[in-house]
This record gives sequence, C-alpha cells and structure tokens, in this order.
Amino acid sequence: MGSLNADLPTEAFIWIRDSFEAKTGAAQTCLKALRAAYKWGKNYGFPTHSNVFGVESNHKCKGGAIAWIPEEESMFLDRHGPGTMARRWFYLAENMAGRIGDMNSIGPKNILLEDGYAFLAWQPKKKGSQAVKVPVMPELAEELAASTFHDDTFLTISSGRPFASSGSLDNQVRSWIIQAGLCKVVEEKNPKTMKMEKVKKATRSQHGLRKAVALELAHAGGTVYEIMARLSHSDMKTSEVYAKGIHRATLAVSGYERVQDARKNKESVPTRENRGTLGITKLNNTRVLEEKWQPVGESNPSFQVENLAS
Repeated sequence: MGSLNADLPTEAFIWIRDSFEAKTGAAQTCLKALRAAYKWGKNYGFPTHSNVFGVESNHKCKGGAIAWIPEEESMFLDRHGPGTMARRWFYLAENMAGRIGDMNSIGPKNILLEDGYAFLAWQPKKKGSQAVKVPVMPELAEELAASTFHDDTFLTISSGRPFASSGSLDNQVRSWIIQAGLCKVVEEKNPKTMKMEKVKKATRSQHGLRKAVALELAHAGGTVYEIMARLSHSDMKTSEVYAKGIHRATLAVSGYERVQDARKNKESVPTRENRGTLGITKLNNTRVLEEKWQPVGESNPSFQVENLAS
C-alpha cells in the first residue's frame, strides 16, 4: 500500500461507488470499508482529510430482511420433512434467533444441561454481542433425537462434513427457501456469458427468521431488555425498532380501556363530599383548625365511605 498514491480525488471514489451499478448495498459497504481504511491510515502517513469522507452512498434502505409469517413457515416445513437438514436448520435458526455467521459452528458442545433442562449457549461472533443462553425448543430436540449429527456441528453438507463457512451455509439456506416456493423470478447478468438470464431469488432469509422471533416476543408483551437478551443486541436502540410500534399500539388500547374502567367506577362509587380533611379558616402566625375536623379510624364517616367504595 505504501507504494500507491492514496490521495485520490473525489471523482475516483465516485467512480468506485458507481462501478457497482445496481448493487448499491455493496457500493455502500465498499465506501464504509474505504472510510475505515483512511481513518486508520491517518496515523500512518496517509491523507488525514481524504475525499472519501465527502462521497455519499446512493443506497436506499428497503427495510432489510422481511420477517417470516406463519403461512411461510408452514410452506417451508411442508416442503422439508422430518429428518432433513433443511428442517434442522429451520428449527435451530428459530431456536437461536441468531445470525447466519454463528450457525455453521453450533454443535453438541453448545448444549448445556442444568437442573434437568437443556439449553443452547454460545458467544455470537459479531463484535460487541453479548453471550446468549436459551432453552432448547421441543421441535429442535425432537429433530436432533431422531437423527445423527456431526461431533462438532449440527448442520452439515450432503457428505456429512461441516459447512466450510457461514457463506456456504447461507447459499444452501437460500436454495432450501427457493425449493419451498418462497422466491421470485428476476433478470440478472450471467458473469460467465455476460447475458441477461431469468433466475429465482429467495424472498426470505435466516435474518427474516430472527426478525420474526423478535416481533413475536414484542407481540407477547416482551420488554426491550428481553428482546436485547434474546437477540444478543448490545445497543438498546436496535431492539427498540421491534418493540416501539407494537408497544405503542398496545399502550393505546390499554390506555383506552383504563379510561373506560375509570368512568364505570366513577358512576358506581358514592360521591365523597366530606372527606374529613383539615380545613384552614385563618392564615396568621398560627393555623386554626376547623371544629369539624374528624378523627382517624372506624368512627370517621369518611373512613366508612372509603371502605364501601373499595
């Protein structure tokens, strides 16, 4: 790197960004990597104010992965029956609610037995993530008990060997999803023939399962902290995305019901005109109490009214 000219003009970084064409997400990732390199390099003789920091990404976020719905989960499980690797992946992914980067290394070593219960425990590979330990779902336990698995990993290729990387597992997962009919047909340029061809693209992913678990937890009344623990988030803001809209709608309903209950109670409870409170008839150097002051206790009529109201 030292022999290269790192002081590139703005036009050079724009050319790099635009070379990705329609793959704007990849272009954004490339810009992030370049900015990180120049941020590191400013302490090692590279330009301290590189033009790369002024180049904006042209990527427009479409909301990321789409959460699975029950009907789609049923489609997948109907296509991939008991004993298949695809079905094992599905239940393992749903149980972990984890990232694809952790899946290919999860195996028997990650099962812990405590007080007669089985738990899945692992440390996510993503930097800053917290360790996770969740109970083993009955569906996953049933799948694992009905078949054999590798000593190191639960998920393997057809030959029985572990997946070489999370990327190879991700490719296989997309293939399983397409086989289940969760896909769409798009036109893409074949890099070998340089011709446009129609190909099937998976419309769901493992991250979509992760989102589905988070939304299910939020619908069930789970707090932001519970979502953080379940998804190994280190930042509360990331978990708030799942809970904010659902909790807001839930609070609106509960607030309406609270008002209605209060109105009903107001109509049924006697009016409390004389509460027996302290009255002030004269403001001077001393406070003079009214002679109508009532003692505290069962002899106080106000006390009896409150008993009836309760």
